Amino acid sequence: MKIKKNKIVITGGYLKGRIIKTINHPLIKPTTNFSRQILFNWLNKIIINANCLDCFAGSGILSFEAISRKAYHITLLENNFFIFRQLLYNRNSLSIKLASINYTNALTWLNNTNKLFDIIFIDPPFKSNLINRTIDIINKRNILSSFSLIYIESKVLTNINIPSTWILYKQKLTKHIAYRLYYRAIK
Repeated sequence: MKIKKNKIVITGGYLKGRIIKTINHPLIKPTTNFSRQILFNWLNKIIINANCLDCFAGSGILSFEAISRKAYHITLLENNFFIFRQLLYNRNSLSIKLASINYTNALTWLNNTNKLFDIIFIDPPFKSNLINRTIDIINKRNILSSFSLIYIESKVLTNINIPSTWILYKQKLTKHIAYRLYYRAIK
């Protein structure tokens, strides 16, 4: 079976203009160029030397943008084998050394990690109902560093239960999609 591939352009940083390929799969809904530019403008200097986690990597574009904009390291989690293989291919074709790609269930991985992260991307397939479960695990496992940012991309009407220690920092709402960036307030 031949798998159709789509192309996405990295919009900033040292890899600006480089192309990643993604397989045409219903679980992949890459964040648009416009939305990524907004997000990474929000993260601007904060991303530099940050240890990042991409809970539902999909196309990997958020991760590759983070590395391109000088994140220290990115950990990608993906549970679809074909998507995982494409992520490995893109990492290798871009000669990225600071990315670890894990073929795993994100919730299981989160429940078992002791690593701390400065920035976490939560952008699961919209129909999956995984956002609140992911937030609960992240909050309970305390995997956020002293000053952490959490990016959540969802349908506008998705009911999200945000912990009281997470404060809305920035948001952009379109007709269908909500882009929100939270920071964790230290008590």
